[in-house]
Amino acid sequence: MAINANVISLLNSGGFSSSSVQSLDLSALTNTATAAPTGPPTQRQIARMAPWDSRAKPPTLSQLATDALRASRLVNTSLGSGAGSAVKDPNDRSLFIIHNGVQKLQALADAAAKDGISAETRKRLQDRITKGIEELNNHINATKLDGAFLIGGRRLTRHEGEGIPKGLLQYDTKPLVNGELTAIPEGFLGDRRFTLKVTKGGVATNFDINLSEMGTTDRTIGNVANFINLKLKAAGFESRFARVETTIPAATKGGTATVQQRMRITTTSLESLSFEAAAGDTKPALYVAGGKTVDKATQSVVSKMTGLEGSDNLASFTSDISAVKGSTVGARASVVGSDGSLYVIADATGKVNGQTPKDKSDVVLMKYDTTGQIVWTRALGSAAPAQGFSLAIGADGTLAVAGSVNGRADTASSTTGNGLDSFVAAFDLEGRDKWYHQQGATGSDNATHVQVGADGSVFVMGTTTNSYGGATALGGKDVYLQAFEASGTLRFTTALGTTGDDTPAGLAIANGQAVAVWNESGGARMGKFDTLTGIASGATNNLAASNLSAVTMVASDSSGRIFLAGRTAADSTANKLVAMDISSETVLFQAQSTGEAIRALTAAGDQVAYATETVTVTPANGSTPASTARGSSIVGLDADTGLQAFSRAAPQLANAPISIALAPSVSQSLDSMGIPQGTLSFGISDALTDRTGLRAGDQFSVIVNGGSEKKITIAQGETMRTLAAKLNRVLMRDGTAEARSLKGIESLVITPKAGDRIELKATDGVADALTQLGIEPGVAIPRPAPKKPGTKSVSDPPPIISLEMPLEGDVSDKAKAKALTDSFDGVLRRLRIGYREISLDPTQVELRKQNAAKAAQKAGGNVAGVAYYNRQTALGQDALRRLGVVA
Repeated sequence: MAINANVISLLNSGGFSSSSVQSLDLSALTNTATAAPTGPPTQRQIARMAPWDSRAKPPTLSQLATDALRASRLVNTSLGSGAGSAVKDPNDRSLFIIHNGVQKLQALADAAAKDGISAETRKRLQDRITKGIEELNNHINATKLDGAFLIGGRRLTRHEGEGIPKGLLQYDTKPLVNGELTAIPEGFLGDRRFTLKVTKGGVATNFDINLSEMGTTDRTIGNVANFINLKLKAAGFESRFARVETTIPAATKGGTATVQQRMRITTTSLESLSFEAAAGDTKPALYVAGGKTVDKATQSVVSKMTGLEGSDNLASFTSDISAVKGSTVGARASVVGSDGSLYVIADATGKVNGQTPKDKSDVVLMKYDTTGQIVWTRALGSAAPAQGFSLAIGADGTLAVAGSVNGRADTASSTTGNGLDSFVAAFDLEGRDKWYHQQGATGSDNATHVQVGADGSVFVMGTTTNSYGGATALGGKDVYLQAFEASGTLRFTTALGTTGDDTPAGLAIANGQAVAVWNESGGARMGKFDTLTGIASGATNNLAASNLSAVTMVASDSSGRIFLAGRTAADSTANKLVAMDISSETVLFQAQSTGEAIRALTAAGDQVAYATETVTVTPANGSTPASTARGSSIVGLDADTGLQAFSRAAPQLANAPISIALAPSVSQSLDSMGIPQGTLSFGISDALTDRTGLRAGDQFSVIVNGGSEKKITIAQGETMRTLAAKLNRVLMRDGTAEARSLKGIESLVITPKAGDRIELKATDGVADALTQLGIEPGVAIPRPAPKKPGTKSVSDPPPIISLEMPLEGDVSDKAKAKALTDSFDGVLRRLRIGYREISLDPTQVELRKQNAAKAAQKAGGNVAGVAYYNRQTALGQDALRRLGVVA
């Protein structure tokens, strides 16, 4: 509307200055051509108002939520006959349509933030919000404004990834001692000896390190480092040990800072270091991985227990596995490598150690060294929700993960049926992909157990509700046994069970046979199958000698023993343990936990261990009521006799999955000194497909200056540098892409040239690469060079409206729903600001003119003030010179 000329004339008369007119706030004026008369506005006037105008009597949030739940589409492009419907300007109409959609989403989130809503209603709201956000974001992306840019996300000046860890050729131990450089770590005292093997050019040189050779020299970190360095230098090697000091600031004001000492091991790309136990210096250790609660969210913790035969816990550690706040991560399974390293799989709903799920959940595989430090973390990279159930390691170092995925994961060779699908993925010792297989039956199926053969072949056991992998369906829920070559080629699939419902219990590889254990309605069964053909070897054992009516878990060791945990027909608690010789199928011993079910099972060396739940009842005491506490306990037995070898309490939760793994030969000296056993691994692969959840074929799109959309596809072995080169070929002279590396963190930075804009779009569905690169989708536009306020040139960039619209919304509880409501409120606020900046409505045009005039006047006053100050300063300096005070 035009501001009434009489009003402007009146304000300019009667002593009003022009500056007072320029500072006048006219935001309360109506959008109609003349001031509205007293009383409610007419429908015609409402049709010319913005939908957020309070006089337009907008619908209540309750009405909006009801309409959003009933309508098939959230975005209504007609505007109906209500507020804004008579506005002709295309830009204004586009913003009004988006406003109405956001307001509906806000109403839905507000409804989810109310008290007393049922789980069914919350789910309905969540589903509608999820679909609505996707619909509205698609509409925003498709909306083009005349003379302005509309951005659904944040406005960026450049695209920059969060950074991906890249291995450095150095290893820092955990803090070994607090104090100054003369402090002596307790773990350095006593009989400390190990073998250091340096491999260069394929030739290995062993150094027997025995600290007793230091004589009376204090065993400080610096002195021990010098002792080892002298041996390395004399042999012509460049690898070195050193003391590193760090200072931890005081936790409270006026407190004392903590000085920590640790050891740093540095090598070169030509030398490989390995640390091995000295003869007679090994003892078994136990790893435990399970759940813990942090801020009411499920996280996980990994513990290492040493001194199992005594009370020495000097080298024990506890290490948390944490996802970003608000997400969960649950450890599922673990195995120990030949050097004592620990491998763990966990299901994660948020970022873990730099690995981000592509969908609601993913499986992450982590390697810990023997001191408890993370060596690397790899994500399965599934574009559909995935869970891991089993993990195995082979003699050749092949790691195999088995589980289920609810939808297509990410490979062209995968096939999916209806419901959950089985998957198996193989990695090498450094976490690099070897192969991945996903296959589904017409129904639900999942892979529950996995083992690796001596030649790297992989064996999987699972359950399916229909024919699977070419095997004929037997009826009900079937058990399947499947084998893959080391290359990932399917070797065979065999169906096990009856016409009823059968369940898998466990799998072992021994004596060139696959030993499968499963449950039928008639009891537990164990069968042996040829590893090349899948043909049964001999009759199925009904496990009558074991007295087990059902088996819940299975473990085996390298000595040909198999251990079965389960229950008998007379007792529904699965707290029985039976050891058998695999070849003869004779029972070696039977044992039973104290009341509670066995929750995890492992065997290695000459021991077998199981995890169980402990219940501690504290009787009432005065006004304090009785209480019951549940915890986790680990019991170890001699693998031949079943006699108890140790018992330990564990910090993991009793009501969450737990996994245990025995390491039969751990160096006491290396553990005590904080040095990892085995080959020192730095995770030095440059390939993004090795270091992240990226997979070959993942994509994102680049749009330069509003032109055509160009796909950037990730190749197998893609590095940050090769990816930057691909982008530069697309950007040409409109921007630059570069791979930046700082302190072991590598990131991709994409910067548009002045006057240009670069938009990055995530690829829908299977293959979004931006999330894994840590880059936010959106438009990057450099900020223009500063200019005098109130001025405008023909080269000024068009206005940019950045909505910062959420890409997803979680209303699973009241607090999250309230946070989402506030987020939508911010979107509406930014949209209204954008409207005021670009609208051709006469009121908004006049307001912009007055604001520009005000800014120009303010800038002019500042310039005059500075000039006056400079003149006065010059006069003062001249006077001082005349008086001879200054030269």
